[in-house]
Amino acid sequence: MLLFNTYENIEKKILQNLKINGIVHRSKASCGLWLGSLIGLSAALTLLNDSNSYSEICLVIGLTGFGLLVSSLSLYIRLYRLCIGKSAIKDFHVIYFLPAIVTSMLYLFMANKGLLTSVIWGLSVGSLGTWGILQLMSYCPGCFTIGEAMVVAHGFILFLLSVATNIPLRYHLPPIHNDDIVTVILQIGILYVLSICILCKNLLILRFPRYFYAMVLGIFFLLVVPLLYVLIDQNPLSWILFYILNKTHRISLIIYWTICLLCSVLMIIFQMLSGVPATSSTRKYFHIVAVFVYVPGLLYDPTLLYLGSGVIAGIFILLELTRILKVSPLGNMLQQGFNIFVDEKDHLLSLTPLYLLFGLSFPLWMPANNASLFVLLSGLLTVGIGDTAASYFGSKWGKHKWPGLEKSVEGTLGCITSQLATISLLIFMRYIDVQWLLRSISSVVAISFIESKTDQIDNLALPLLMYIFLIV
Repeated sequence: MLLFNTYENIEKKILQNLKINGIVHRSKASCGLWLGSLIGLSAALTLLNDSNSYSEICLVIGLTGFGLLVSSLSLYIRLYRLCIGKSAIKDFHVIYFLPAIVTSMLYLFMANKGLLTSVIWGLSVGSLGTWGILQLMSYCPGCFTIGEAMVVAHGFILFLLSVATNIPLRYHLPPIHNDDIVTVILQIGILYVLSICILCKNLLILRFPRYFYAMVLGIFFLLVVPLLYVLIDQNPLSWILFYILNKTHRISLIIYWTICLLCSVLMIIFQMLSGVPATSSTRKYFHIVAVFVYVPGLLYDPTLLYLGSGVIAGIFILLELTRILKVSPLGNMLQQGFNIFVDEKDHLLSLTPLYLLFGLSFPLWMPANNASLFVLLSGLLTVGIGDTAASYFGSKWGKHKWPGLEKSVEGTLGCITSQLATISLLIFMRYIDVQWLLRSISSVVAISFIESKTDQIDNLALPLLMYIFLIV
């Protein structure tokens, strides 16, 4: 009890310091300090769990995870011991050099990177993982808690370090395995999307529809495709087409996923035409669709699902950019959809769909060579099945509320039961080993109780926690 009280006092002090210094925190939510350390912990544990067969990317990502943990601690100390003063919170502080030094040393002595590379990468992790988080919250006021902003920023850091490790390697040694080729394609694709965001922010002329769409197509065909051709030593569009058409089950999956996509689009159009704002239960239908999409992908072709999830992530970011910039004709339609489906936790940015995609795909995106199917299912079990069941059972039969909370006991029991039933079914169908049942019970129960209590974004918190529990 003393530990919890101390934690709550630290969060209150940090929230007070943020408010005094003009940082707008997401309303009606705590800091979520525990959430902020999960990306670093996941990366570090991935390395420790994969130590017998780690790749160069896995090594760098794992060492970066240790640096991010130090970054989290350094930022918490800075926010807690902050001297009151306008904009003082946004200043670069000397404590931010601590994670930079630690990470640089790890790169230098454990990854055998050169001194210059180690220092540059270490400084990048130390600055983006601390000071960069406060800049993110300043640019997007009211969109994040501290913990949520750290998950987003730390995930972005891991992506940048994976690109810096992989792309030079592939320039000298073209990838052979399908997973390696997909990784290169997705990394360049996401960089392409991010470059469009940066260009639109700095060049106002690109916000006009004619120039916007010309830029999107021009960069893709004139820069992205030729660059990928050099890196993978073949035409990327031809490779993707051949990869899909080469196997009958992949063609079937693509057709099946297209049907799921069309059903989702029709549901969105129907809701928009009705003019009635979507409820929490309505939004859970997308969780159900996600289950139908991810289950066959994980069971029959994780690499194709890995490729598809990355492509959809890039498309989501582009569509959100189009909505924010109000680029016609898509911008207006997307804004209407945002007004209808906006979550009470969304503000300015439509982050909930991206969080859902991130939570479901996070185990696929981590560079683990020996991740089991059950670990890959961590996001699907928690937010696809457990969170959806909690919402359904809670809204339909939730008469007994947890003390001081809006969540119900019935919802929590539904969350636990649905996940354990799914695990049992997969064991019965021999997709996973029976040993996972006993190991998963405590994890499912713990995460279900966390789901009932936390005010952080479920789509982020629950998959990360389950991933950590399953690889420990």
